[in-house]
Amino acid sequence: MSPILNFKNIALSQIDFDDFSYSISPERDIVPDETLNKSISRHGILRPPIIRKIAPGFYNIVSGRKRLLAFQSLNAESTCACLVISPHVPEVDIFSLLLEEIQLTREFTTIEKAIFLQKITKIIDESQIISEFLPHLGLAPDSFSIKYTLKLFDLEDPIRRSIHHGQINETVAYDFILLSPQDRMALFKIITSLRLSFSFQRKLLNVCRELASRGNISIAALLDNEEVHGILHHQDANPPQKTKNLMLWLSRKHMPRSSQAAEEFRHFIAAMQLPKNVSVVHTPFFEDDSMILSITFPNRKSLQDAWEKIRHAEHGNDN
Repeated sequence: MSPILNFKNIALSQIDFDDFSYSISPERDIVPDETLNKSISRHGILRPPIIRKIAPGFYNIVSGRKRLLAFQSLNAESTCACLVISPHVPEVDIFSLLLEEIQLTREFTTIEKAIFLQKITKIIDESQIISEFLPHLGLAPDSFSIKYTLKLFDLEDPIRRSIHHGQINETVAYDFILLSPQDRMALFKIITSLRLSFSFQRKLLNVCRELASRGNISIAALLDNEEVHGILHHQDANPPQKTKNLMLWLSRKHMPRSSQAAEEFRHFIAAMQLPKNVSVVHTPFFEDDSMILSITFPNRKSLQDAWEKIRHAEHGNDN
C-alpha cells in the first residue's frame, strides 16, 4: 500500500459529490452506464475509488466518481471501500497520483490534458510541470506545449465537450481557435449534427474558410443560406446524404467551372448507357478533354477476342 493511501470503509454521506477540485473531465452531469451498474450490482466496486480527507467526516473525490455514483444509486445509505488520502499530503502529490491512476486504464483525452494542466499550473511552477508531468501526458517537454494545450480554453464549452468525446478532431479543434466564436459555432453545429468524419471536418473547414475569404464574409454568413438550411433540414435525407449534398454545394461554390464540367460529364456518360463492365473517367479537375475508357474482362480469352475485333477495326479504318 502506498504510504499516502489508506484503505477504509467510508459512508457515502460523508463524500462531497458536488466538489470537482480534482476532476479533469469537462462533464459535470455524469451518468454511469448500465454495464458499470450491473458489474457493481454483481460484484461491488472492483477498483476502489480514491478520495481525500479534508476534515473529520468529510471527503473529496480524487478518482472514481462514476464508480461512486453507480454504487450510490444501488446502496445510497451504505459505506464504500475507498483509498483515502490524508489531508496533509501536498496537492502536487495528489495530482501525480491521479495521473498515474488514470493512465493505468486508459489514455487522457486532449481536453483532460488541458484541464489537468490548468489545475496543476496553479500549484507548481512551469519547470516542474515540464520535467515531471508533460512526458507522462504525451506532450513535448517545453513551455510551448503548456501554452498551446491551454489555448483550448478559448473554445466554448459545447465544443470542448465534443472534443473530449471524440466528435471534433483535435487538429480541427486547434484550427477552430483561430476562428471567431460565431464561425466556429456554425461549423460545430454542422459537424456534430452530421457526425462528420475527420476528413470531412477538414474539408468543410478548409473550403468554408477559403470561400468566406474569397467573398469577404464570415463563415457563419456563408452557411446562413437557404440552400444550406434546406440540405441540413431535409426530412427525408439521412446524415450521409446530407453530407454528400452539402459537400456538393460547397464544391460548386468553390470550383464552379469544374463542378459544371463534372455535371455535364455525368449527363454525357449517362446518355451513353454503358454496360456494367465499362467505365469512363475524365482527367482530374477537367484540365483537358481527354478521357480514359476502361473495360473489365472476365478472362484472358475474352480480352483476346475483343482485342482482335478492335485491331481489325483499326486496320479497316486505315484502308
